[in-house]
Amino acid sequence: MAFDWFSNSISFLLGSAIGATGKYFADKYTDKRRYQESHNQAIKQFKIVKESMPKLIEEMKGDLSKEENKFIRNFFILAKRAIPNTSSKCFFYVFEDHEDLQGKINILENYGYVIDITPSNVKIKKYRMTEEFVELIRKHG
Repeated sequence: MAFDWFSNSISFLLGSAIGATGKYFADKYTDKRRYQESHNQAIKQFKIVKESMPKLIEEMKGDLSKEENKFIRNFFILAKRAIPNTSSKCFFYVFEDHEDLQGKINILENYGYVIDITPSNVKIKKYRMTEEFVELIRKHG
């Protein structure tokens, strides 16, 4: 009788351990699959944006590809004649070079790729690129 109790207990514990291990690996691989699906969706979304504004994305990629610019994330959009004298390093994208530049930046903002950081008392628009956007440009731009 004691042996049956011991045997049943061992069987129960072993079954529980196997079940827990199975659940752990199932969750782990489900999380990996979800991450991969999310990552693939992000790439697909970026490619659609890139196709709608190839010249701007190409210029941004060129700026971000330079070693001396690897930590710069801020940029202004403005007219050529209005380039400000700024002490911080940043990029400049000008209206004369990109048709409907503000509209393109609005789309990037809608996708969460850039954030408007313009101070309230300034007329020249200033934005910050997100790290996700920078990585997408570097790898898929």
